[in-house]
Amino acid sequence: MTLSDFFVKLARESLGKKDGARMAKQTPPDGVEVKEYFYSNDGDAMHRLNVYRPTNEDGVLPLVFDIHGGAWIYGDKELNRYYCMYLASKGYAVVNMSYRLLPYTDLRGQVQDIFAAARFVCGIAQKEGLDTNRVMLTGDSAGAHLSCLFYCINEKAELAELYGVERVGFDVKCMVLSHGVCDIHEMVLTKKDKKNPFAFAAQKKYDSMMFGAHPTRSPLYAKSSLEEVADGVNFPPVMIIGCERDVYLMHTLRLKRFFENRSPKFLYHFVNREEGPYLGHVYNILRFEWEESVKANDSSLAFFDECCSDKDTACGRADK
Repeated sequence: MTLSDFFVKLARESLGKKDGARMAKQTPPDGVEVKEYFYSNDGDAMHRLNVYRPTNEDGVLPLVFDIHGGAWIYGDKELNRYYCMYLASKGYAVVNMSYRLLPYTDLRGQVQDIFAAARFVCGIAQKEGLDTNRVMLTGDSAGAHLSCLFYCINEKAELAELYGVERVGFDVKCMVLSHGVCDIHEMVLTKKDKKNPFAFAAQKKYDSMMFGAHPTRSPLYAKSSLEEVADGVNFPPVMIIGCERDVYLMHTLRLKRFFENRSPKFLYHFVNREEGPYLGHVYNILRFEWEESVKANDSSLAFFDECCSDKDTACGRADK
């Protein structure tokens, strides 16, 4: 085990303890049923997903497809369990998935897992009452990056070929990005939106985990951050959730600048330092029960409803 691998292991253990202690003190939302599936038949424990539906709610429901965060190295579908249950309790079908983590796979492997899960969801949609023609694609932190990458790859055949995936028939009505990271080549930014030189070692480790021993030689290296894959993409309406005390604030601001003129409808839900002195990174995901979280998450569902009914915000591939 290398020194960097050791630090990855320590980070996982530390985060796992904190999240376990947090969830033990929380009360799960009521009125939600959960089913678990393997979306791949290889037996890998990370190839599982959960389907959440309101209890005793029949029929086809709009679908929320959630990709969890965790810096690409941590977490699984249970990390966002209560957040997904909350959304489901409001009358939606929700799917969240585990995907293989760095360094056990690379970025291509993570993308392939997401596409495998999405294809599996399409296969069970009729049985589980999941409306793949009304999809809210959402992700937090690293999951926001993966959500954007998934959407762009699904829009462009050349990207799908590059990542070794087949596109899926999701009609994404909107994307909701919570405290997202958009540029994986400059993960740690200064307050002036510049690359932080003190993060060189961490960035180098991430590059090698995502792209191999010689990262810049990988054909994926220059096709992995949002701005690198966005040309020609017909984006859906986008909502960004953020707060001033977020450690990745500069990424949220960059996402705002990127999407406010590229999406047919744009909503920015932001809490400044004075209004939310205790709100931090992905507060609305981890602390779904807080008043501020309820406001943010309810706003995202209202945004989804608007986008489903708004005929002027049509988006997506013509061949879907």
